Amino acid sequence: MSAPLSFPITARRTGLYRSGRPWRTACLLLALWAGLPLLPGHGNPPAGAGQAWAQDGGGDDGGDDGDGGAGGGRAGAAGTRGGDGRSDSDTGIQEPAPRVDPGRSVAQELVGVNPSAAALRRAGALGLQVVQTQRLGQLGLVVVRLRVPPGLDARTALALAEERDPGVFDLHHRFRLQQGNRTEAPAGACDLPGCEPLAQIGWPASARCGAGQTVGLVDGPVARSATGLRGLDLQQRRLAPPGSPPADEDHGTAVALLLAGQPSGGFQGLLPAVRLRVAVPFYRLPDGQVSADAFDLAASLDWLVGQGTDVIGLSLSGPPNRVLAAAVREAQARGAVLVAAVGNEGRAAPPAHPAALDGVLGVTALAADGRLYWRAGQGAQVDFALPGVGVSVPQPDGQLQRRNGTSFAVPYLVAQVSQSLAEGRTAARQWRDGSAIPVNDLGPRGRDDQYGWGLPRPALQCR
Repeated sequence: MSAPLSFPITARRTGLYRSGRPWRTACLLLALWAGLPLLPGHGNPPAGAGQAWAQDGGGDDGGDDGDGGAGGGRAGAAGTRGGDGRSDSDTGIQEPAPRVDPGRSVAQELVGVNPSAAALRRAGALGLQVVQTQRLGQLGLVVVRLRVPPGLDARTALALAEERDPGVFDLHHRFRLQQGNRTEAPAGACDLPGCEPLAQIGWPASARCGAGQTVGLVDGPVARSATGLRGLDLQQRRLAPPGSPPADEDHGTAVALLLAGQPSGGFQGLLPAVRLRVAVPFYRLPDGQVSADAFDLAASLDWLVGQGTDVIGLSLSGPPNRVLAAAVREAQARGAVLVAAVGNEGRAAPPAHPAALDGVLGVTALAADGRLYWRAGQGAQVDFALPGVGVSVPQPDGQLQRRNGTSFAVPYLVAQVSQSLAEGRTAARQWRDGSAIPVNDLGPRGRDDQYGWGLPRPALQCR
């Protein structure tokens, strides 16, 4: 009998008591007390509770989880609709990634783009502290990092900052490389490793491809000692946080080999004569994952624009972010064409950024027989489909490994865009529009959310 008598007292202390009707409050609290074991977290957990979200095998670090950032871009994911019969089979229903994942952004940090002095004062009044300011002279942007004070989480801080200064601040999102599993590659019939995908896209395997062109990559570090890159005009700059553990050279080297491998070094790349510039914002987190922050991605684009790059490849993806969106917009305004992976989170995932941003060419991955990579993202962000399943890349020991992922489709589209622009066969606006580019249409007629416009086949000569 003691429990019912305590409810009116509890109600008064919690502000639930309403004068004149204490019996209603008592009944409400009694009902809540009786139903408490049925709520999640009390008694036996509901089906599915306690399960961990994880990537399936092969070290793909994922893409966008749609965790509440902003940045604009093309709307619409592909949802959960099935393929057209040509995709690899999914091993069961693929669920979208959870929308709340602390690993997708830097804890206790926000970033801002072009904040006014008044906006920074208001942020300071909330307890936010500017810890780094970077003026990106090539892009005409000022970006800031702000530390969130103890007792306030980053999402709440962002919501408070947005009330007075909408569109200025964002979470400090992380972005991941888009690689999948790898397998040993059998000896092929090509004269050199790397030839098979070139034949698939009708590429003229000439040592003159890339001559007079400067191309950029935002990726992991590239091993200068790689045999297949000896003789390449290569410069790279580390833009990761000072003192952070470096990322492995595996991913960046593989993408660089596909793009600019040297026939004299035993590997046939797409653009052997290119000037390659690599910005390296990626570093290793304490949990072993490789990541890049939006702040450093903006600095990477700034450096690459300053290097005179005409086309920039980004084998990465993540959530929408205002700082990255502003950097992409300014790089495009200065003439750069950006190519980005559509992500490996599957067809149910939200659109991956920066591929989903307006004007960015989103590329998905194909197998040699035209099948779509089963983990590739789908939706309005897909513009073109290029080889990215089972592509062979030499390892430091000389053995070939087959690599999978939308990351590895990026260098093929980068090369096509750069060479076609250099030969004057297409204009940047035609690539952004897509409809005027000669393609093998692999899906439903016209553009679709799986293959985009299809497999590009511009007539190139490399003379």
